[in-house]
Formats: sequence, C-alpha cells, structure tokens
Amino acid sequence: MDRIGEYLVKRLIGEGGMGKVYEAEERLSKRKVALKVLKPELGRSEKGRELFLNEMTILAHFDHPNIVRCLSCSEIDGELVMALELLEGQTLRDRLALDGPLSWMTAVDIVAQVAAALDVTHGQEPPIIHRDLKPENLMLVGGDQVKVMDFGIATAMHAMSKSTTHSVGTLQYMSPEQIDANRVDARSDLYALGLVFYEMLVGNPPFESESPRELLNMQCTSAPPELPSVVRSQLPKGVERLLFALLEKKPADRPADASEVVRTLEPFSVAESAVASRPEPSTKPLEEAPAKTVKAKTQPRTKAPARSDTIALLERASAPRQIPTSWAIGLVAMACLLAGVATYLVRANGSGSASKTPETSAKVEPTR
Repeated sequence: MDRIGEYLVKRLIGEGGMGKVYEAEERLSKRKVALKVLKPELGRSEKGRELFLNEMTILAHFDHPNIVRCLSCSEIDGELVMALELLEGQTLRDRLALDGPLSWMTAVDIVAQVAAALDVTHGQEPPIIHRDLKPENLMLVGGDQVKVMDFGIATAMHAMSKSTTHSVGTLQYMSPEQIDANRVDARSDLYALGLVFYEMLVGNPPFESESPRELLNMQCTSAPPELPSVVRSQLPKGVERLLFALLEKKPADRPADASEVVRTLEPFSVAESAVASRPEPSTKPLEEAPAKTVKAKTQPRTKAPARSDTIALLERASAPRQIPTSWAIGLVAMACLLAGVATYLVRANGSGSASKTPETSAKVEPTR
C-alpha cells in the first residue's frame, strides 16, 4: 500500500491539470479523506505558497454545508498536499454529461447553494475569490446538495502567473476582467456562476469555439445567446433577468454580491419546493390545510410541507372555492325555510284583503 506522509493511499480518484486526488486513510485516526496532491509548480512561487496556505487555513475552519472542508494542508517531499473531506457523489460535469440540461428548478437550487457558499468566502477579510468556478469544481452529494471545491488553488496560480505562463482559471468560465488581467473581485465568481447557470439550463455554455482566440473575444465582447424557446417558456422572468445580469461584461452591471443572488432566487426556490411537496388531493377543505413557510434549502433534500409563498397564494386565490358538504346542506335548508315563510306571509295578506267588506255596522245610540 502506498503512503504519502501520514496517509495510506487506497486508490486514485481523479487526475487533472492541478494534480492528483486519492482516496486515503489517516494512519493513526483511520479517518478516510480525499488527498489532493498538487503539482510541484504550484508551490514554486513563495508568494503563491504563502497565499495558498493562508487560504487553506481559513477554509479549514469553515463549517458550511456547501463548502468542501479542508482538514489539513502540508508539504510532503516538496509537494503541497491537502486532506479534504471525502465525498460520495458526482460532479456537476458528470451530471450534465449523463442527464443533459437540468430543469430550471434544479438549476435554481444549485445556483442558490453555490451563491450561499460564495457569500461566506467573499465575506472574509480579505475576500476569498474562487477564480475557477466550473462544473468540475461543484460536487453533488446526497441528491442535489452542492459542495464547492478547489478554493485556494487558483489563488496560488494567480500569484505564480506573474512569473510564469501558467494559465489562471479555465478559459471557458473566465470573466472578461480575468482575461484582460484587470482587477478581479467577487463579481468575477458571479460571472462564472452565470456561465454555469446557463449551461445547466441549455446543456452547453453560452460561448463556444474551437479557437481559443475566438473564445477569448466572445467572452469579452459578445452578448450571450438568447435562451432556447423551450427553456424560456418555462423559466420565470425573474430568474431569466438574474441569469443575464450575472453574464454582464462589466462587473458594475452584475449583482453587487452573492447575497443578492441568494435573495433573488429565494422566492423561486420556495415555490419549487412547494410544488414538489404538494400533497395528493384529499377530501379536506382547503381552509383546513395550514400553510408553512420554509426557507431556501442548504441541507440534504427532504420533502417539505406546503408553503405560503407568493406563487402558492396566487394559486389559492385563483382556485375554485370548496364548501363543506354539511355547510351546503344547511344553506339549502335555510333557503327552503325562508322561501316557505315568505309564501305563507304572501298568502295570509291576500286572504285578509279579500275578507274585508264596506262598513255596515249601525251606529249605537247611547243608553238613556
């Protein structure tokens, strides 16, 4: 069995441009981890090493449901090694390759969770910017719970890029300001999130080209294509507006921060949950079914009770009124009784008028 430092390596999970990922076991605690061994060039820059280790130290103390936990970070034989929580699931890239475009409800749910994770990391001082947000770095576990991976790696690569030709981020998901080597902030991650959002809805990114130069130009200057009519016909207008706001070329034209994305999507996430959890028709009147409000989900998915969100209220207002059977019988009986009383009074008045005759009584003289 191979060994890397204090970790016993079980098997290779994956390999990419950043390095290799192994399933491993901590020698003393027997804890299973995902061991990420980064390429040596990521640690050659002293500044990159410092930023990377600082960022990993911060992330190791996060306990957020949508962020992969970094358990430890060390240097072994000249290589940077991260021990991450071991996740069972599939990346968003694998999900899209298997299923194709996702429903707008699922896409909204995933985007809301990613935005919640970004809201936490962007809120650090200084902010932690992902710089390489893409389907490969989004893990789906326990159904559709999202875990954002690979924070910190792009930061080290960015520091290295000043002295090497190593690319920073993935061209397909880079913001215009990243491509132009301008100042990058939290809104760059939001642009990448918009690209991922579009791909989940349509099945492919908004900008595609076999030519890297043409792709660079499209990312910087071309407006994103309109959504296909089949997608647009089902997508709420508010969600569509947010999608294209995320894809604005100028950072100032995008949402101000990730929390704005979460707030914008919250009503649609609630509506989705209400539709998904709507109970089967029953004989109980609608008025007897209490409504509950449930906030946007960040934990593993479970069916939630019906909610009093805006869409549900509109549906309730437009639905036919349902009256209990006992009430209906009572109303009919009351109507019959009132009709009978009215008929009796009409007949009584008619007979009284017919019996009257001209006055014939004699005048009585007083007794003497």
